[in-house]
Amino acid sequence: MHNTILISLLLMLLPVSVSAQFYTITRDSELLPTERQKEAYKHVEKDVTKGEKNKMMAKDTLTIRSNNHNESEENSRNSDRKASLKTEVQNTAKEKNQAENNLPELTIPNLYKEIIRNGILYPKIVLAQAILETGWFRSSVCRNKHNLFGLTNPRTGKYYEFNHWTESVRTYYTKVQYKYKGGNYLLWLDKIGYAEDPKYIIAVENVMRGL
Repeated sequence: MHNTILISLLLMLLPVSVSAQFYTITRDSELLPTERQKEAYKHVEKDVTKGEKNKMMAKDTLTIRSNNHNESEENSRNSDRKASLKTEVQNTAKEKNQAENNLPELTIPNLYKEIIRNGILYPKIVLAQAILETGWFRSSVCRNKHNLFGLTNPRTGKYYEFNHWTESVRTYYTKVQYKYKGGNYLLWLDKIGYAEDPKYIIAVENVMRGL
């Protein structure tokens, strides 16, 4: 009888003890992570840190690529500017060469035409003067200064310098012949003292005979 009562008490207490133990295990598991959970947390933390690091690296890579792209665009723009400037300089030089090429070459026929074109009187006498002054276009004043008539600046005494020989033909009219009012042109040249050589008029006549 006594044993029966004891067994009955044990059976009544067993569910309570098991329930309490289960509650304790469950509660402790919630509060104290197991080693496996700790490892899982470490992996998760490591993955998150690695992910953040990858994001930062990706952001830096994008920034570098953006900077490189901007630098490449700037270099491209600079190259375009240089190419445009080079083309502009080449075109300017080309236009200058074309302009120079369009000007007549210094020959006796071209010089005679230029004298007539400028409305200069006695073109054959003026042509002979140019030939005499330049030694048939070989003098340094002719080659270096494009001055065909030995024209000098009265204030400095230096030879006028021209960009092209055609300019000296125009200057002959504006500096010399504009003062002519009529009469024998050769005598007029001698009268105004065009040249210091007293035989200048004879030399001009000799050149004219050879033309």
